[in-house]
Amino acid sequence: MMNKIKKYLSILILLNSIVLYSQNNEIFILDSETKLPIETVNIYYPAIQEGTFTNADGEATINIRDYDLKISHIAYQERIINSKELPNSNTFYLTPKSVILDEVIVSSFNLTKALQYVLENYESLYENQPFEKECNFKEILSIDNKLKRLIVTKVNWWSRSYNYSHLRDLKLRLGAIDFNVNNPMDIFTDIPKENIPSNSGFIDTKNLINTIYLNVFLINFIKTNPKLDFIIENSSVNETTVSFTTEWKKRYTYSFRSKGKIIFDNETKAIISFTNEVENKDRIIKSYTSRGNKEFSYETINSISALNFQKNKNNKWAVNSFQVSADFNITYNDVKHNGNIKNNLYVLKNTQIEKVKNVGLINLSKPIYQNLPKDIVTHSNSILLSNDERNFIEEK
Repeated sequence: MMNKIKKYLSILILLNSIVLYSQNNEIFILDSETKLPIETVNIYYPAIQEGTFTNADGEATINIRDYDLKISHIAYQERIINSKELPNSNTFYLTPKSVILDEVIVSSFNLTKALQYVLENYESLYENQPFEKECNFKEILSIDNKLKRLIVTKVNWWSRSYNYSHLRDLKLRLGAIDFNVNNPMDIFTDIPKENIPSNSGFIDTKNLINTIYLNVFLINFIKTNPKLDFIIENSSVNETTVSFTTEWKKRYTYSFRSKGKIIFDNETKAIISFTNEVENKDRIIKSYTSRGNKEFSYETINSISALNFQKNKNNKWAVNSFQVSADFNITYNDVKHNGNIKNNLYVLKNTQIEKVKNVGLINLSKPIYQNLPKDIVTHSNSILLSNDERNFIEEK
């Protein structure tokens, strides 16, 4: 009899542990001063290198684990939530980082030298062993402030190290597709079949890769911008935040310049956040519809890329989120339509792994959305949709 009781108790404990392990907690992250939601907050278990990010409503769900949880955003002071506190709370506030200026740093800082230092010491600063990152990839296309494309899918990113040199050194594999809605643009009103989503443009996958690897991006950035005007916005004990602009340059028939913000870690001198915006003047391409041969113009206004990093188990800096977006205009029949396309990559889990199988690989010569099969859709909520995105999905 006693053995049976012990057996039942063991089964009950096992079932309870499974329930606890799989339990999700809904979390809201708000600004402590404005009480407004904060987007792209990293909610992360450092001990197991696993986590998620908040959506535009400051909302996320996280599996409850028996580890302390780190809540961080590049513009806010990070918080550590004790594992025992997590099941009992669902709203947390982050305090904005204060602006501090250290006169010693201000007087001695040289941005060009700081960028060169990162390149020269790249392998000692950033993760340099083979890894696989389980990611959420999200693509949004809006025309005239209305959603037209929304894709959320899992992407497994394997690389020999975070030092990109050849395409063969990395593999992107598709996982479960959470959402895949691709509606017509409604621009070519008199030629409905011309409103295919690809006519609005897309972000080239190879260009995306050249931006997501910091070493390639820095080489191109320094080469294109040998002279930078900059100011130090913040120079605290831990970080130095620098904003920069470049002069306008002429290319072909249009002009462009860069501006942005870089955050350096003061201890390692590594770049831990890099936001770069390329502004364009008169970057206009004239084209013709495939049906009716009617003229329209496509103008690229700007493009923005942003990389953010956090330390991994080996005390190296590892990418935890990436965003690239572009604003554009399409003018047809004397009507100008505003557009925006955005690609986000959120790292949900980071694992050291030497090799992966060549299964489900993404064709890097195509945009991500053209790699998606139309008939395989699941609904796993690693990254939650915002209210606007949910409404778009429900109205499809």
